Amino acid sequence: MRTVSAGVLSDPAYLVPEAPAAEEGIGWLRSAVSRFSNGDVHARRRAVVEGLIAGVDPDPLRAPYAGHPVGRLALAMGVTADVVQDVRAVAAAYQTGDAAADGAVERLVAVFGGAHDERTAARIQVLVQACDATAALVELARAGRHDPPVAATRRVGPDGETVLVPLDAHPFGAGPRACPGRAHALALVEGALA
Repeated sequence: MRTVSAGVLSDPAYLVPEAPAAEEGIGWLRSAVSRFSNGDVHARRRAVVEGLIAGVDPDPLRAPYAGHPVGRLALAMGVTADVVQDVRAVAAAYQTGDAAADGAVERLVAVFGGAHDERTAARIQVLVQACDATAALVELARAGRHDPPVAATRRVGPDGETVLVPLDAHPFGAGPRACPGRAHALALVEGALA
């Protein structure tokens, strides 16, 4: 896979690989979130995510806590921290769509009210996308390192080629897909290190 500059993160000609439609499990989640969609669908779903994140005050996340950061974020989102195991299982399959996470997705859907809709998908997405990246950010901070928690992302160019985009200079992304939860992630790091 060819590596390109981070400038493509702001180039509308470079799209994310989309997920095919599905009715349940990890396939449904991938097909219902902004992460794997483009254009107007992405904009609509992104607005839902931004609204959810805006409803979570990052300040309390700075208080000292133990355990996985996604458990702390789950509490701030109004659910119990015992979702961590399922969120981690989904995060492990998020990019690939591995059906082994189907049960975990369905349990998370139930935790968030049981509806297979875009709002439920967005709530799960916030936790899943925060899971590994925020945990990695905490570990990097503990080690005194400033590497991006996610080293690279993929885009599909106008010619249909999938390219790799390093995130060295943009650890929270850039352009219309920049992480909307940057303040929350940094607050969770502060809380973990406190």
